[in-house]
Amino acid sequence: MKVQFAALLTAVLVLLGATNSPLAHHSFGVEFDSTKCMDLTGPLTGIEWENPHAWLRMDVKEPSGKVQPWRLEMITPNALRRNGTTREMFESQIGKVMHARGCAARPGAFSVDGTNRGAAEYIKLADGVIRIVGQVVE
Repeated sequence: MKVQFAALLTAVLVLLGATNSPLAHHSFGVEFDSTKCMDLTGPLTGIEWENPHAWLRMDVKEPSGKVQPWRLEMITPNALRRNGTTREMFESQIGKVMHARGCAARPGAFSVDGTNRGAAEYIKLADGVIRIVGQVVE
């Protein structure tokens, strides 16, 4: 009886583990909308260099003149370093105008503090170098 219970418990735990592992990391399409990609321009206001994704922050001025803060997800800091992009590159550009190509988050995935969220495909900092910093979905 104890052996059967142990086997059943093991099977349940294995199945639960198998169903949770695909949810451990989201696919691009779950969180972001590849049909709503846009060019954003504005000053770089911050960088978050953390796992599992690095984030950049920028202020984008709308045609009406209203400034909208954006937080754009990038690939992992380790992957950014491997392609030659460092945290120091971003930190030296804080306050300077940058350009980003990004896709907006799906409805309901926006930040609770009113910041627009998206996923950056590539960016061009004020130094003029274009860097691939995310998944290019277009």
